[in-house]
Amino acid sequence: MPRNTGTTALVPPDDVVVGVLTGGASGERHRSLATGADVAQALTTLGHRIHVIDTADPGFPDQVRAVDVAFLALAGRHAEDGTLQGFLETSGIPYTGSGVRASALAMHKPTAKTVVRAAGVPVLTDVLVTDAEPAHAAAEDVLALLDAPVIVKARDEGSSIGLAVARDEAELTRALEGLHAAGHSLFVEPFVEGRTVTVGVLEDNNAPVPLPAAEILAIGEFYDQTAKNHPGLHSFRCPADLPDQTAFDLAEAARSAHTALGCSSHSRSDFIIAPDGRIHWLELNTLPALRRTATLPLMAAAADVGYEELIERVLRGASTPRG
Repeated sequence: MPRNTGTTALVPPDDVVVGVLTGGASGERHRSLATGADVAQALTTLGHRIHVIDTADPGFPDQVRAVDVAFLALAGRHAEDGTLQGFLETSGIPYTGSGVRASALAMHKPTAKTVVRAAGVPVLTDVLVTDAEPAHAAAEDVLALLDAPVIVKARDEGSSIGLAVARDEAELTRALEGLHAAGHSLFVEPFVEGRTVTVGVLEDNNAPVPLPAAEILAIGEFYDQTAKNHPGLHSFRCPADLPDQTAFDLAEAARSAHTALGCSSHSRSDFIIAPDGRIHWLELNTLPALRRTATLPLMAAAADVGYEELIERVLRGASTPRG
């Protein structure tokens, strides 16, 4: 690995090659490619030798074994769920971000909620929907436990893939049918029409440090996949305009979630703030987008950490194995 010279940037030895892993075959491929391009540019600016590798390329295993460290600039299934991390560990390749266990825990949302709830982080009640149960029966069971409106979510997807809001039993039945047909395993939560806020965590000497919160302002019912993929349908406010106590509570919840799930280097927790002011933790991203315009770099900038410094710090945290 590059050595720490005590300055913002590292001085990379000539024989160290950083593999920028991007692309992949998940539903977040296009977002991953955008992150990979920005990360590659930043690492080149910092003087690193890089090799950009698409993990969907059939030659990926051989290509990645030729690099000295892997910078994970991608997200979604087979990238953020521990699968890729496990391959890199068994191959002896240091990589950025969280390890196998933390990645797998965080990616499976109901499990992640169980873990962070035990750490004292407030989460919403949820109901798991079994894959074999008919949609109409599952809808009845869900609404016997939760009041409408509700939101149906895929258990192990990112970037708001596999989401649907239902305001009555008929809508819920259709949502369950459609998402099951798309291959998703599902769970359901109350739909809270509040403020969507995200809080990044960036480790400093292995200590998780929360970044200033960012509020996501979406045009539409909620911040769904369509809104995420179209810049005209959302904007960010960072730091978010929040009461001091709410900002503190969000920061502590993000820190607690990061620690409880065993994350490394950096993460981003998403929250909803209900109209009554209560906060609810929704999920944690172990590989949040690192495009220059994404929320984690925006939050880092609000903490006086520039983009190249952020990328350098993420690279500096690469290690293996982590479990």
